[in-house]
Amino acid sequence: MISLSRGAIGFALVIVAGISYVKHVNGSRRAAESAAVLAASVARGEPLLRVPHAPGPITLDGDTDDLGWRLLPGPARTYAFRFDDGRRALPYSEARLVWSGDYLYLALYASDQDIQSHTDQPDQPIPPNDDSFRVVFSQGDAEYAIEVTPKALITDGIRKGEGAWDLRWNSGAHASREIDGLMNDTRSKDEEWAIELAIPLVSIGMRGERGENIGMSIRRCDIPFGVPRVCAGWGEGPGDHGRGRIVLE
Repeated sequence: MISLSRGAIGFALVIVAGISYVKHVNGSRRAAESAAVLAASVARGEPLLRVPHAPGPITLDGDTDDLGWRLLPGPARTYAFRFDDGRRALPYSEARLVWSGDYLYLALYASDQDIQSHTDQPDQPIPPNDDSFRVVFSQGDAEYAIEVTPKALITDGIRKGEGAWDLRWNSGAHASREIDGLMNDTRSKDEEWAIELAIPLVSIGMRGERGENIGMSIRRCDIPFGVPRVCAGWGEGPGDHGRGRIVLE
């Protein structure tokens, strides 16, 4: 059995106290910096979503009938996506968000009369003839993009500054789908598709603490019957006065 002298015990306690103090100071500094970024974003009139902590469990199965989505206060909502000129977009799209534990959860909804999804490989550039959602987070000089198709296939990438996107980055996100219609069949009249997405907070530089915030934009692209591809979103264009931001509550 190892016994320690009073002096050794006292020294160890001093070390522990010092580490705790450093963590407290660093935590306070991070909180102050995060609050300053949020205040500047609000002052610029940028769109803001206050994302509540999920009031119950969430099962990743493509729908939003879990208690984590249904119980009050309810998720944060973008409501209708808009075109770059500010007009409400058709077909209708929206996103809902909550967070819990180590994850940020997004429910992505797309009304769609002709669901198109041809790629079968994750981590590949989404072809221009595929429907998709693209979520981009920004923190400092880093951007994190997570793109998902109606098949719940994910392509994710990171870039620093104005550099190229690096698709080797893996967010660790998980996606589940729900579809009302027949994919890639122009003879059928489809209704909608939805994606439930769970993103590890640590992968986008967050710690899962109330008050944390990060820049975010979402874009949905669709291939309607007989017309060119159309895209609309939240938090990214002139209609929204700049990049959006979310804050964990």
